[in-house]
Amino acid sequence: MANEKVYAKGIRTFPKHEKQPSFVLGAMVITIAELNDWVKQNEQYLTDYNGQKQLKFQILQGDKGINLVVDTYKAGAKAEPAGAKTNDSPF
Repeated sequence: MANEKVYAKGIRTFPKHEKQPSFVLGAMVITIAELNDWVKQNEQYLTDYNGQKQLKFQILQGDKGINLVVDTYKAGAKAEPAGAKTNDSPF
């Protein structure tokens, strides 16, 4: 599914505590070994920038605070409209 959200394992976000100042959005914990294992199994989500592999995220606001979703957008990839039929015939 094109709109399915992908969450990387090893990254956890938490909403801010009610006593924290307004500039605090929340907290994040990264478990390096768990994230490394997930990346090795999901290399299709890596992008290249200046010869370096990167994993892009979108920062979203949800009902439980902020969360990180893997940015799966691929430049040049066209999404086919829902219900569109493919016709392989040359006529």
